[in-house]
Amino acid sequence: MSIGLVLLPGPDTMLVAGHAARRGLKAGMAAIGGIQLGGLFYMLLCGFGFLSVLNAVPGLFMAVKIAGALYLAWMGIGLLRGAIKAAPVSAEAKVRIGGSPFMQGFISTVLNPKVAIFFLAALPQFVGTGPDAPWQGMLLIAIVYALGFFWCALLAALAVKAGRKVGQSSAMRWFEGAMGVGFFGLAGRLALARNI
Repeated sequence: MSIGLVLLPGPDTMLVAGHAARRGLKAGMAAIGGIQLGGLFYMLLCGFGFLSVLNAVPGLFMAVKIAGALYLAWMGIGLLRGAIKAAPVSAEAKVRIGGSPFMQGFISTVLNPKVAIFFLAALPQFVGTGPDAPWQGMLLIAIVYALGFFWCALLAALAVKAGRKVGQSSAMRWFEGAMGVGFFGLAGRLALARNI
C-alpha cells in the first residue's frame, strides 16, 4: 500500500518534477524537504490523536479541503501565466509562485486532507487499538514518507536531465502549461473529495 501511495501521481510528484526541471536539483530537493516536513506533521497528528479529529469534525475537513484546493489552483494559475508569457520568467519570479519550493512542498502536503483520510482508513488495519497504536501509526507514516523521499529524489534527478535538454525553449513553456493544468485538475479533485 505504501509503494502504491508513493507512486500515485499527485501534488508531491508534480512539485518535485516541476521545480527540478525548471530550477535544478537544489529546488527539487527543497520541495522534497517541505514534503518530508509535511509527513512529520502527519506523524505528530497521528501520535497525539489529532488525525482522527479531521475526520470527526466535518467543518474542519471542509476548511482544510477548500484551503488546499485554492492553494493548488493558485499555483496552477502562476504556472499558466509563466507559460503564456513570451519572455521566460526569471528564477526569482518563479520562487514567488506560491512561495519557495520548500514551502510549496510543506503547504501542499499539510493542506491535502486526502492524505489524512488515507492514513485514517489504512492505519487501523495494521496498528489495532492498543496503547502502542499511535506509535505504530507514526512508524507506518514514516515508512511511507521514507519511500516517498527516495522516489521523489529519483524523479528530481530525471527531471533535471529533462530540463537541461529543453532549457528555456517553447517545450519548457508547454511543460509549465501542462503543470498548471495538472494543478488545476488536482485542485478540482481535492475539492470533490469526500470524508470517510
